[in-house]
Amino acid sequence: MEEVTSKLLNVSEAATYLGVSSASLRKWSDQRLVPVYRTPGGQRRYAAHDLDRFIESMRQPAPAVPRYGRAAVGG
Repeated sequence: MEEVTSKLLNVSEAATYLGVSSASLRKWSDQRLVPVYRTPGGQRRYAAHDLDRFIESMRQPAPAVPRYGRAAVGG
């Protein structure tokens, strides 16, 4: 049986991995957009596979929003 170990990244490492600021990553964690694990001391840790899924979800096209031109002004 193959042993699989997943290194958890701290905030700084995870932010660098995503190419964003630590503050943005903390905000997204608080909004539950990115899964976060807490150490017994309360520090945040992130799994690379969760960050990869987050990146992929952000690449998904947004739902189409109808565009409307100016309303005709009649007289």
